[in-house]
Amino acid sequence: MARVLVVDDEPGVRAMLAVILRRDGHEVSIAGDGAEALAMAARPPAPEVVLSDLRMAGVDGLALLERIRHPANIPGGEPPFVVLMTAFAEWDTAVRAMRLGAYDLLRKPFDNQQARAVVARAAAARERHQAARTAGEHHAAIQIIGSSKPVQELHRLIEQVSTTDSTVLVTGESGTGKELVARAVHYASLRAEGPMMRINSGALAPSLLESELFGHVKGAFTGAIEDRPGLFALADKGTIFLDEVGDLAMETQVKLLRILESGEYLPVGGREVRTCDVRVVAATNRDLSAMVQAGTFREDLFYRLAVIPVHLPPLRERREDIPLLAGHLLSRHAVKLRRGVGGFTREAIDAMQAHPWPGNIRELDNRIQRGVALTPLGDIAAKSLFGEPAQTRTSSSMIPTAGGALMVRISKGEPINLDAEVANLERDLISAALKKTGDNYTEAANLLGISLRQIRYKVRQLGVR
Repeated sequence: MARVLVVDDEPGVRAMLAVILRRDGHEVSIAGDGAEALAMAARPPAPEVVLSDLRMAGVDGLALLERIRHPANIPGGEPPFVVLMTAFAEWDTAVRAMRLGAYDLLRKPFDNQQARAVVARAAAARERHQAARTAGEHHAAIQIIGSSKPVQELHRLIEQVSTTDSTVLVTGESGTGKELVARAVHYASLRAEGPMMRINSGALAPSLLESELFGHVKGAFTGAIEDRPGLFALADKGTIFLDEVGDLAMETQVKLLRILESGEYLPVGGREVRTCDVRVVAATNRDLSAMVQAGTFREDLFYRLAVIPVHLPPLRERREDIPLLAGHLLSRHAVKLRRGVGGFTREAIDAMQAHPWPGNIRELDNRIQRGVALTPLGDIAAKSLFGEPAQTRTSSSMIPTAGGALMVRISKGEPINLDAEVANLERDLISAALKKTGDNYTEAANLLGISLRQIRYKVRQLGVR
C-alpha cells in the first residue's frame, strides 16, 4: 500500500476518492488545489502517488506535475508517481503532461474500480522503480543507431517516458524501425522484466486476429478444442506491440478501446470478463488522423493510442546516420555469414549516401546482407550493393531493368546470387504494388496476379513490412 495525495478542487470528488482508496489500505491525504498539494508534499513523509485533477485554479495539474516531479521539492529526493484526472476535451494538455513524466491518465468520468486500479499500478511501479535504484540496476535500452538530431530526440523521449505507463504510437514509413523503437520503450520502462508480445494487425483476418489478441474458449469455433490465452493475457505485466494498427477492423477497434480504458476484455466465445495489466505500443505507416476524418478509424481510439506520439523520419532525411547504420549492419551480417569483410569502398559509401532508400532501414539491411554475401574478403563495392552503377536509383525505376542488368553481368561471367536477386525483385514488385494501392492487400494481390494469402505470406517472408 502507498501514501497517496488526492488533489482536486471539488470537495465531493476528494472525499469519494479518499474513501475508496483508504478501503484498499492506502494512506490518503487530500488537497484542494496545487499550491496546497506542493506544501503538503514538501513535508515528510512525502507522498508516493499523487492523483490530481488537471484543471484547477492557480497551480493547475500541469504546473503541479512539473514542480512535484523535481527531486529538490520532495523530502528524500524521490518524486512521487503522478496520475492526472482529465476530461476528454483536455486530451492535448494531458498528452503534454505524459511527456513531462506523468505516470498515467484517468479520464473523466471514471468509476471507482478504474481509480483503484490506476493507483495500485502506480504504487507498484514506483516500488519497483525504487527497488531497482536501491540495487543499482538499470535496464539497458535497445540500441538505436545514429547521431542525427531526430535520433537524439528519440533517445531523449524514450528516457523521458521510461517511468510512465502511457500508450505510445509510432508512425513512419515502412522499414524505418518502428518495432525497434517499441522494444526500446519496453526495455527502458518499469515493465522491462515482463514479457513483450508482438503482432502484425494487418496480417490476419479480423476473426483470427481477435482470437490471437484476446484468446478463445473451447468450442468457440471449429478447431477450438481447448481454451487458449491471447497475447494480452500472455503480455500481462509487460508490453504488447500492435504493428500496422491502422489495419484494424472497426469491431476490433471497439474491443481494443475497451482494454485500453479499463483493462477488460472478453475471449472469443467467452462470457467471463477478464482483466490484464498491459502497456500498448502501436505502430502504423498510415495517416490515422486522415482515417479518423474519413470515418475508418475511431477518434476515441486514436486519442487513446496517441498519448505519446513518436514519428520516425525516413532514412533519406537522416543521411548522416547511414555510415553508422551501415557499419553496424555490416558487423552483424559478417559474423552471421562468416565473411571476412572489412568495410565499404569509398564508391560504395558515396552510393549509399546518394541512394533515396524507398525501403528505408529495411532496404539498407537487405542490401548490406547481399553485399556481404557477394564479398568473401576485403571491402564491399558499390556494385555488390546495387548492381551496376547505373542501377543506384529508386527501386521502382530498377524494376524494368533489373533482369536485363543481371543478364549483362552473367554475359560478362560475373557471379550472381540468384536467390537474393529474385527476392529483391519480388520485394520491389510487392512494395510498388502496395504503394500504388495505398497498402490495400487485396488490390495489390490482384495487380500481381496472386492470392491475398500469398501476398501476406510474401510480405512477412521478404520483410516488406
